[in-house]
Amino acid sequence: MAAIKDYSPRKISYYPIPGDLKGGALFIYGDANAANMALMSAGFPDDHEAFMPFASRLAKETDTLVGVTCLPGYDDREDKPWTDHKRDRKYGYSFDDMASCFREAAKALRAESSLPSKAKFTGIFHDWGVVPGSIWSNRAIADGSDNAPDEIVYFDVLMNPHPSTVDLPKGNDDLSVMQKCYKTLYMIVFASAFAAQTYVCGIFGIITLSLLMILLGLFRLGPCYKIDDDVMQSKSPPMAISRCMYMSYVYFNIFCQLSLKKIWNSEFHEDSTLPKDLSTVPVLYLYGKHKRSYWHKDSSIKFLQREHEEKRSKSNSIGVEGAGHWLYIQKPDICFDHVVNFMKEK
Repeated sequence: MAAIKDYSPRKISYYPIPGDLKGGALFIYGDANAANMALMSAGFPDDHEAFMPFASRLAKETDTLVGVTCLPGYDDREDKPWTDHKRDRKYGYSFDDMASCFREAAKALRAESSLPSKAKFTGIFHDWGVVPGSIWSNRAIADGSDNAPDEIVYFDVLMNPHPSTVDLPKGNDDLSVMQKCYKTLYMIVFASAFAAQTYVCGIFGIITLSLLMILLGLFRLGPCYKIDDDVMQSKSPPMAISRCMYMSYVYFNIFCQLSLKKIWNSEFHEDSTLPKDLSTVPVLYLYGKHKRSYWHKDSSIKFLQREHEEKRSKSNSIGVEGAGHWLYIQKPDICFDHVVNFMKEK
């Protein structure tokens, strides 16, 4: 029997979130005197655990102090069970709330560094972590914060270029109607499950989610293939359905706050864009190519690729074969190598 690897952090640091001064947890890996720092957060439906193997390896194999956090309400710790969030924040958290959490997590990570000079800071975000991650990054950069990222890695979701960007390469920005349906229907399913659990009862939420997921699977209308279903089913212990439905607050709030046009075109927040100056804050985007629909525009992909090819910055966009939503779990070595090479490149 293969030995079970231990990805336990060397320390857990706490930071404030809306409504709780110690509600956020930062799982710390690596040497406090490291020349680099990395703040990591996944999205739906993951807490800290999804990124822990990657973080542990990054700390051990490179000179990096790593902090792993998650979206508020997504964790289920002994000192802060997810039910506390459900009780205190019935409708979840907004993108602005999430961005403020990342700001506080960045402060907490910087406070862990004992390097005499300022360590280089990399933000690494996945899925829904990308939206508040980009909001926090852009605001921190604009404010000249000492905790602003020097470079960013996005997994699976890519924001549009900054509005001030000129000379964008042309791309096929119009996803097919079916591809947009895959994404929109998927969001409707989880938004409906959250509403059913919140406004009616937990049992009705479970029934709603189960029936709608069966329909998505029966007619093959979901954005992901079996390769991602297998990752979800491999979670041990399996995630409670009621917890998963509460984590769906992000979908519910999108429909409450945005127009159908913005939802259809994945325009979630005015500050959720790529950095204004990629020569100052470069971006690496990694995405799995084995999906029915993507969370990026073709012009954004080509924009980052042109940055790399013409050496305007070290930014790049790379599609990973044989991987889907959880590409850093499905193809860990490939993703790890791309991230490390990006961090090392001048």
